[in-house]
Order: sequence, then C-alpha cells, then structure tokens
Amino acid sequence: MYAGRAPSFFHGELAAIMIGTAYAAADEYARVIAARPLILEPGRTRAELHDYQRHLGEALGVIHTAEAALLRTAEEWMETCHRNATGGAPFTPADDNRLALMFLNAGRMTWDVLQGTLFRTAGSRHARDGERMQRYFRDAATYWTHVGPSMAEPLSRRVGRDRLGLPSDDIPLIP
Repeated sequence: MYAGRAPSFFHGELAAIMIGTAYAAADEYARVIAARPLILEPGRTRAELHDYQRHLGEALGVIHTAEAALLRTAEEWMETCHRNATGGAPFTPADDNRLALMFLNAGRMTWDVLQGTLFRTAGSRHARDGERMQRYFRDAATYWTHVGPSMAEPLSRRVGRDRLGLPSDDIPLIP
C-alpha cells in the first residue's frame, strides 16, 4: 500500500464512507416506510405501495453498483501498488487520476440516490433534528461539500488528457 499514490486512496476512503452511509439510509428508509401508516388507509403502510418499493429497490441497485465499483477499484489500486513495488510498472499520475475518478464516481452515485430518492421520499418528518434519516443526509451532505467531490471536473479533464497522451498535471485539482 505504501507504493501507491495518496489522492486516489483518499477518494476511496470517502467513497467507502458514503456507501456505508447510503446503506444505513436504505435500512432506515425500509424501517420508515414499513412503520408509516397511510393517511386514507391507516391499516396499510407505505411499504405496501409500489412507488415506495420501487424507490427502495432503485436505491439499493445504485448502492450495490457503487459498492461493486468501490471494491473493484480498490483491487485495481492494490494491483497497481503491487506492480509499482515489484518493479513491474510505476504507479503513475495517470493511474492515480483514473482510480481517483472511479472512487469519486462511486461516492457521487451514492450521494445522488441518498438525497434524491431516499431522503426526498422518506417524508418531511424524517428531516427533523434527531431523526436518523436527517443524520444520514447531513453526513452525506458533509461529503458533498468536502473538497473531494469538487475535484470531479478537473479529474475528468485529467483522465481525458491522460488518455489522449497530453500532460495533465497542469490542471489544478483544488481551485
């Protein structure tokens, strides 16, 4: 691991935290919709409605996809470290850019589904202080406002330039 580059590693850490937070939000969402009676039919819950089932299923699909991307990118990161440590090939800035962007995309996917589906459709009562869903949203929003996700555009430019064989280190990651 010490034969790797730090920026991509840091993006991997952030993505892992986001994926865990999104799984927690999905668990809370399942609990919330199963416990919430319908206004016009108090004997039924939101969990029985197709839309809420679909929201949860779509969210889980995205979270599972982000986790798979995280795990595979982490494997690639370790393989790249190993090649560097054994003299097979250096861990280049282009490798770092590519892996960082892959990790970053996994984190962005989970932010999008956490705030755009789970938090949005859980109900406003769960946005109050002290509610678990509010806490997961707040924690995820802290990630979203962190400098890491703001690197998406410059990292994308760097990856594109790396692929084209153009220098990319002149593109600042932090404004």
